[in-house]
Amino acid sequence: MRGTAHIPLAAAAALLLAALPGCALPPRVEAVSASSRAATAEGTPVKVLVSLDNPNDAPIELTIWKYSFVVDDRTAYSGEWVASLTLPPRTAMEAELPALVPASFGDFAGKPWRIGGSLDYRATGKLDRLLYQLGVNRLSTGFGTAGKGVSPVAEPAPAPPPALAR
Repeated sequence: MRGTAHIPLAAAAALLLAALPGCALPPRVEAVSASSRAATAEGTPVKVLVSLDNPNDAPIELTIWKYSFVVDDRTAYSGEWVASLTLPPRTAMEAELPALVPASFGDFAGKPWRIGGSLDYRATGKLDRLLYQLGVNRLSTGFGTAGKGVSPVAEPAPAPPPALAR
């Protein structure tokens, strides 16, 4: 047949696979608050509470956070955290991201902070899972959110020792 373009099967499959990944919209991430625990010689543990919103009609699985926590324009912490969280469709929830601010930062309680990086996630349909396992459907979104002031959280006092029976 002259004048008819033939698309090889492999090329058609590649076009189909290229069109399928990324069907899920990324979750929205916003800062809620940051709180610190008792300082140690190494630094001060901080937990950043973020709000997550799934804009999709299907659940999405959050897999890995890769982020930096910045205090007063100085990077205090960079790392990864396994998300292990499934966001139900059209639902918002909260998650905590840990950080350790080095002791060299001194008192940072009232300082502005921000957290940002990337969040890997995957869609939950059967085809999405297959494509993820094949390494084709790797979804990631950038995020960046900020707040002011880190609230100290009082550690609970240790329980008194039990009274001795006489």
